[in-house]
Amino acid sequence: MVKDEIFYRGRKITEGTMMPAGMEDCPLPLTFTELRAAITGMVADVKVIQKFHNDLDKNIEAVYIFPLPSDSAVHSLEIKIGERIIKSEIKEKEEAKRVYEQAKHEMKQGALLEQERPNLFTMSVANIEPEQEILVTLQYYETIVYEEGEYEFFFPMTITPRYIPQDVTDKERISPAFKSSARTSGREINIFIDLDAGFPIGEVTSPTHLLYIEEKSEHIRNIQLAREGEIPDKDFILKYSSTGEKVENNLTFYREEGKTGTFMFHLTPKIDYGPEEMLKREIIFILDRSGSMEGTPMEQAKKALKACLRTLRWGDSFAIINFDDQLDVLSERSLEFNDENLKKADEFVNATDARGCTEILLAMDCALRMPANKEYLRQIIFLTDGAVGNEDQVLKEIEKILGKARIFTFGIGSSVNRYLLDKMAQIGRGTVKYLLENDDIEEAIQTFANQTAFPLLGDISLVWEDASVSDLYPLPVPDIYFGQVLHLLGRFHSSGQAKAILKGRTGQGEFSQEFSVELPEKEDENRAIETLWARKRIDHLLDRLREYPRETHSIRDEVIGLSMKYHLMSPYTSLVAVEKDDKEREKKEIIRVDVPLMVPQGYESSIPPVPRQVPYPSYQSISMASIPDIDTDKASFDSFELCAGSGMDASTGLSFTLSDMLCTESEPECMAPEAPVPPVPAIIPAPCPPKGLIKRQRMSDTSIKQDEEDMKIKRSFEFDKDIAQEKAEADMSDDLFFEEISPEEPCCEITFEEDFSYESDEFDEEISFKEVTVGLASEKNNLSDRRELSLKDINEKLNLTLKYLARNQTAEGSWSKEDDLEKRVISTSLGILAFISQGHTNKRGNYRPQLEKALSFIKNNMDKLSGLPLILSSRVFFELYHLSWKKKEKIEAEKALSKLSESWSSYQSTVEKLFASLSIKSAIKAGLIKEGDLPDIDKWIEEARQEAKQLNDIITIDDMFTGFISIISGKKDLSISFFNLLAYNHINYGEDSGCIRIQGLHSLILDVTATGAFIMFTWIEGM
Repeated sequence: MVKDEIFYRGRKITEGTMMPAGMEDCPLPLTFTELRAAITGMVADVKVIQKFHNDLDKNIEAVYIFPLPSDSAVHSLEIKIGERIIKSEIKEKEEAKRVYEQAKHEMKQGALLEQERPNLFTMSVANIEPEQEILVTLQYYETIVYEEGEYEFFFPMTITPRYIPQDVTDKERISPAFKSSARTSGREINIFIDLDAGFPIGEVTSPTHLLYIEEKSEHIRNIQLAREGEIPDKDFILKYSSTGEKVENNLTFYREEGKTGTFMFHLTPKIDYGPEEMLKREIIFILDRSGSMEGTPMEQAKKALKACLRTLRWGDSFAIINFDDQLDVLSERSLEFNDENLKKADEFVNATDARGCTEILLAMDCALRMPANKEYLRQIIFLTDGAVGNEDQVLKEIEKILGKARIFTFGIGSSVNRYLLDKMAQIGRGTVKYLLENDDIEEAIQTFANQTAFPLLGDISLVWEDASVSDLYPLPVPDIYFGQVLHLLGRFHSSGQAKAILKGRTGQGEFSQEFSVELPEKEDENRAIETLWARKRIDHLLDRLREYPRETHSIRDEVIGLSMKYHLMSPYTSLVAVEKDDKEREKKEIIRVDVPLMVPQGYESSIPPVPRQVPYPSYQSISMASIPDIDTDKASFDSFELCAGSGMDASTGLSFTLSDMLCTESEPECMAPEAPVPPVPAIIPAPCPPKGLIKRQRMSDTSIKQDEEDMKIKRSFEFDKDIAQEKAEADMSDDLFFEEISPEEPCCEITFEEDFSYESDEFDEEISFKEVTVGLASEKNNLSDRRELSLKDINEKLNLTLKYLARNQTAEGSWSKEDDLEKRVISTSLGILAFISQGHTNKRGNYRPQLEKALSFIKNNMDKLSGLPLILSSRVFFELYHLSWKKKEKIEAEKALSKLSESWSSYQSTVEKLFASLSIKSAIKAGLIKEGDLPDIDKWIEEARQEAKQLNDIITIDDMFTGFISIISGKKDLSISFFNLLAYNHINYGEDSGCIRIQGLHSLILDVTATGAFIMFTWIEGM
C-alpha cells in the first residue's frame, strides 16, 4: 500500500529517522554509516563513522546500541563538528559517565562509548544542536580469521532481538529498539576496504553483499559495496584466498627498543591422520526452536541438522534435543546410527517449528544428563542464533557442568550473537561455523563435519628454547581441528635466534614440531598486535573471573590497568570525548533520542523475545518422541515428573510440572512499537566504482569475477531461476519428472563442432574433445534456443550429484539400498571413484566423513567379494594410493592387487574384462604392477569398445554399463547420445537436485546416481 509522503520543515521524513518519545513529527535522521578498513597481513585497522543531522529545533542527545566484532580491540573515539575535532580519553566506567553527564549538563558537546557486552556497545552523543551535523568515529583492531585456505573479515551491522531472562540486571542497556528494513530503507551503509594481503591474492568474494573490486597490484585490492543504498540489516563478510600455496606459518612482531616485545603466530601443525585416530562419537544435536529462529533461520537450521546427521559414521550414536523454554527429545538416550533411526530423526526434525523463549541452559543441562558411554567421545552440536542477553550466566554454567564433552556451535542467521557462540566453542574445545541465509548448506555442513570428525591435536603447549617468553593467549591453547591454524599472541623479553616447539597429543600419541624464530630487538611496523595482545589478556582475565568470582577485585584492577595503558574499552572502562573549555553556555532543553537498529534480514518472528516470569533454573516442560500421548482427561499432571532425557530415576533427574508449562505474557518491551511506513527516501549516491576488475554476484553464483567490459554471464546448467521456479511449481508432485521423460527430446544436448577424440590415461591412444556446444531445450517452457556452456558449467552442476550422494548415503556407508551385498559394493565403489575423480578422498576435499564411511564399508566386506565387485573395489584402493603415496594406502592396494591377480583368468563377461583392465591400468599408474605383468589388458579394452552400441533408453542397471562402453568407445555419436541420455534424467533443482532419476528404476535411484556420476565424470575427464 502506498502511503502519503510526510515532510517536516520542508524535508521528507526518511528511514533512519530517530523519533523521540512523544515527538513523532520531529525526526532526526541518522544520515549514514561508513566503514573504512585497512587490512594488512593478518590485522585489520577499522574505522566506523556515523553521521547525524539534527532536524529538530531543540538540542538532542542521541543514544544508540550497536554491535562490533566480539574480539575487536576498540581503542579510539572522536567527534567532528564542522572543523573541530574532539578526541577521547580512556577512563574508568563510572568516571567517564560522570564526565559525560557533567558536560551534557553544562551544554557542552561530547560523546561516550560504553561496552555492554564484548560485542555490544552504547554510544551517547550529547547536545547536537538544531541543523547541526556531527561525525562520530570509533576505531578498533581485529585479527583476520584464516581457515582451510580462506581468509575472512567480518563486520556486524545489527543484532537479533534477544530473549533476556528476568535476572539479567542490565536488560534496558542491551535491548535496542528495532525498525523493519521496509521502514528504514533510507538508512544506508557504505563500506571501503583497502586490502594488502602480503601475498598474491586469488578469489575475493562476499557471501552477503555485491562488491566492486579494483586490482591495484598482485597483492593489493580496493574493495567497496557495488550497490547504492545498502541497508545495515545483515552482517558483512569478506572472504579471499591466495593464488599460491596455503599459508602454513605466519609470524609478526612488534617491539620498542629496550622494552618487552609482542608476537603473533599463525602455526599449522603437519599431521598425517587416518580413521584409526578417530574415536567413536556420541553426538547430541541441540536445535534452538525459539521465536527468534522463526522463518528462514529455522528452515536453515533444520536442513543443517539433517545434513549433519548424514556425516555420522558407522558405530556413532546420536540424540536430538529441541528447545525453547520447553524441551522435546527424540529419545531417552542416544540412539545407534542406522537407517531406521535416521528416518525417525528426519521425521522428528521435520515436525519442529519455532516458538517460545531461548533457555539455552535448560537444553545444555538435559544433554549432559543423558547417560554417557565412556568409550564414546561426547560432542554437543548447538544450532542457534544465540539471541540471549544472559551470556555470562550461560557461559558460567556451561563451564561448571561440561565435563569432558566437546561443544561445537553452528550460528544460523544474518546477525547472530557471535560472542556467545565463539565462547561456547572455546570453552567446549570445539569449533564454530556460521550459516547465512543464501549459503550453500551442504558445503557449510561438509566443512563443519570435517572438523567434528577429525580432531587433529589436543593438549597443546608451546615450549621455547633460548628465549624468554610469557603471557601466551588464548590460554589454555585450544584444540586444533582439520583445516584450522593455531593463532597465538604472546610477549617476549629476549632477542636473537630461538626455537619454538609445538607439543600436543594426537590419536596416535605424542606430537612435536619445531619452528626456528628470530626475535627482534626492535620492530615498530606492527603496533596493532600489542593492542590485540592486551585485548586477549583482558579476555583471559574475564574468563577467569567467571571461574573464580572471589578474585573479582584483583581481576578488575588488572583489567583497568591494561585498559588504561593501551587505551582499550572493557567492562570497567569507557571512552569519553567532551569539550574542554570553561565557556558558559545557555541552558536549554535536551531531548533524548534512541536510535533503532534494523530488524535482521530473514527475521520473521511473530513471538516477542520476552522472558518467562520465572528465572533459570525453573525448568518448564519436556516431551519425548518415544513417549505415547497421555489422556489428559484421565491422567493427573500435578506430579508428572521426568528425568530430562537421562533414563535415570526421576529422583536424580529434573522435575517438570504442568504448572511450569504455562507462560504468562508480558509486554514486548524490547521491541519498538509499530509506526506508519514512511516513503522511500532519496538515496545518497555511493562513489563511482573504480575501473578494472569487478565482482558481480547473483543468487545462483556468488563468485563470478569478470572484466567490466564483459558482463555477459553464461547460462548455468539448470534453467534460469525464474524458469526453474515456473517448472518447479508446475511439476512438484510425487512423480516429479518421471512422466515427461522422453529420450527423443533431451533436455541437455551435446554436440561437437570439430573432430571428436578422447584423451585418457586409461587408453593407449589419445582421445580428446574440441569445441563443445551444449544445447538446453524444454518443450514445456518453449525454450528451443541453444545455450553455450563451458565444461566448468557442466562440472559445477555435476557436483550437485556429489552433494546428493553425500546427503543420501546410507548409515552403513553404501550408496545402494539393495539387499544383495555385491550390488551395494558395485554402486558404492563407482560412487567413490566419482568423488576421487574430483579430488575428494577420505583425507582431503569436502566429503571426508562420507568417503571414510564408504571405504570402511568396502574394507569390512573385501574378503567376501569376487567378480565385478572385487574389480571395482580394487580400483578404489589403487586410485587412493596413487593420490597419497602413503604406506597405509599401499598395504590396502597390494592386498587388493593380490586378490585381483588371483582371479584374473576367471573373468568372462565383457564388463568384467573391461573394468578389470581399467583397474590394472590404475595399478600400473600407481607403480604397483608393471606393463605386461597381466595378459590381455589392451585386447579386452578393444573388444569392449567394438561391442559399443546405441542406447535409446535405460531399462535396467546393466544398461548403465552398456552405456559406459559407449562413453569410452571413441565413437562420437554413441558417446554423445548416452551422455545426453544421462544428462536429460539429471535433476537440477528441488530436494532431489543432483540425482539421476530413471523411469522404472525408482527403487535404484542411489545405484543409478552413483553409477551415472562415475560415467559422466569419466566422460568429462577427457574433455
